[in-house]
Formats: sequence, C-alpha cells, structure tokens
Amino acid sequence: MKKPTAAPTAATSPKDDEQFIKPAYKIERVLLYMVQHGSINRLEAEKPPVYDHALNSTMSNEVKLRLGLEFTSTPEKAIGYGGLPAIYHRYKLTPASKQKAKQVINDYRLKRGAELISWEMAS
Repeated sequence: MKKPTAAPTAATSPKDDEQFIKPAYKIERVLLYMVQHGSINRLEAEKPPVYDHALNSTMSNEVKLRLGLEFTSTPEKAIGYGGLPAIYHRYKLTPASKQKAKQVINDYRLKRGAELISWEMAS
C-alpha cells in the first residue's frame, strides 16, 4: 500500500522562476578535482569540495570498473595518526581518460540540471 505524501510547500519546492539543481554526485566531484588539479590522494579527497571518505573504493569501483577510465596509482608516504608513517595512493588519470572524464562530468551535470563546463575556457 502506497503511503500518502504531503503536498510540497513554498519552503520545499522551487519557485516557478527558479530551477532546482541537484548537488554534484560524488564521482563527479572526484573527477572534477582530478581534471582541475591533475591528481588526488585520500587526504585531499576527504576535504571540501570532494568529501570522499573512501577514495580507493571510488577509484576501483566507479572510475575503473563502471566508467572504464584508466589511471595510475603511486604510493606516497605521509605522517599519520600519532605521528606514525602512513602510505596513501595518489591517483592520476591517463591523458585519454582525462578527456573522457570531462565528457562524463558534463553528462552528470546535464543529468542534475547544472550548467555544462566549457573545457576550452576552463583549461
């Protein structure tokens, strides 16, 4: 049995002259950071604007397996909890995958109602 839902109110629905734009998808934020900054590691991914707390899974399951993008993974040493050494991986898209990632980013932006990025101007 379907549960009745409340009608949208002025506080919950966009006005007629406003277009609702959904927030960026996690994979979109990761790819955008990689395209704009060249690479990413877990420490960078944890912070704004990416907010990815499981970058290794995102890179493996989303970027590689689902989207088919290729990247390199280079280990980096850093100071971890309690001053102990920690190893993080820095991920970098291959040149061909970087071009495909730009199209994927715009596909996600189109899907959520955001303005597309003109890469010639953004580069």
